[in-house]
Amino acid sequence: MKANIFTYGLLILASSFSMNAYAGIQEGRIKAENCAGCHGLNGISLSPEIPNLAGQKQLYLMSQLKAFHAQTRKNPTMNAMAEGLSHEDMTDLATYYSSLERQPVKAIKAASSSGTATSKEFPETTWITMKKSGAVERFPNQMIWKGGSNMLYDAVTPDGKLILATSPTDNTVYVFDAKTGRKLAVVTVGDAPKGVKVSPDGKVAYIANQKSANISVLDIKTLKITATIPVKTGPHNCRFTKDGSLAYVTLQGGAGLGVIDTKAQKMIRVIPISGIQGPHNLDLSADTKIAYVRDIVKHVAVVNLRTGKTEKVMNVGHGHAGLDVTPNGRYVVTGAIADTYVSIIDTQSFKVHHIEVGNGPHGVRASNDGRWIYVAVSKDNVIAVINTLTMKVEKKIAVGKFPFWIAVQGNP
Repeated sequence: MKANIFTYGLLILASSFSMNAYAGIQEGRIKAENCAGCHGLNGISLSPEIPNLAGQKQLYLMSQLKAFHAQTRKNPTMNAMAEGLSHEDMTDLATYYSSLERQPVKAIKAASSSGTATSKEFPETTWITMKKSGAVERFPNQMIWKGGSNMLYDAVTPDGKLILATSPTDNTVYVFDAKTGRKLAVVTVGDAPKGVKVSPDGKVAYIANQKSANISVLDIKTLKITATIPVKTGPHNCRFTKDGSLAYVTLQGGAGLGVIDTKAQKMIRVIPISGIQGPHNLDLSADTKIAYVRDIVKHVAVVNLRTGKTEKVMNVGHGHAGLDVTPNGRYVVTGAIADTYVSIIDTQSFKVHHIEVGNGPHGVRASNDGRWIYVAVSKDNVIAVINTLTMKVEKKIAVGKFPFWIAVQGNP
């Protein structure tokens, strides 16, 4: 009898452990949506420089999350993500990821291309970085220019003569002749350069160095670095005002939106942004009074730059992505690298419309008249072209490996 009672007790105890583990997995799955932008919804990372979490040991995952939380292990993005996690959150996440298979159960079927680029859909010259190909592709003739490893963000000078593209692997910026693709310079900048933007007068470019927490100032005429501007943790991308007197920089480490006085070459304030995690990319309204900020999770914040207040936060697709305000000011467009659609936000009503484009849309850009929206669909290796008159994908154009960012002549 005693043996039966003991056995029954063990069964109850085992059942309790099993139920707790199941509950942890379910809670962890929900919480892991915030991690999908880098580590994938199934724990398989989207980039070779980011580790897979699927099938990792639970205790190891817990120890790493605790280290990021305590900032004894330094990484601007992970420190910001872990800052708000409770012990229960960490346990649930570690339980969930440790329960996953190390490889995806089923490969995602890539979308096939359905057309070629023409001047109809590309009225302005457009340049797209190919992260895994280490190249820049020029549209509409689709000329391919070989750059360095991991070509990431790019920008075109206002006169259309130069293309700048960052390589965070090499800590450099590549400078190309925008017509011929001839490599003019490879300039060493700070650690892990991400976004690059050219000032409205075309005299300088700002490069956001995420790891070294500063901005490199590149003189466009000499192609030399003339200054380095310290900022807060994790600068990712920047945007100049129309007159070039200020530049706003997203601080992915969590501080918010940095404000740089370009004449003094100094960060003069930080605007906190509530309701989002890890400010990632941004663009400004036509009058430059409003900033739209995309985070690394699934949100876009509307920030009043005069008052410094966050006026609205909208849900979009999972993961980090680019963001663009169409030049006519009607729409805000953002991708979702851990999802399959772009989100188009009406700037008057703030209604959000989703359009399926394929696996892993990241970079987005609009033509100058706002008629066409271009989407770099990273996992499918295509550029999706959306017609804003119909809000439908008109073409998918095959490109190199892992299209990432898009620069359009006339749309900074």
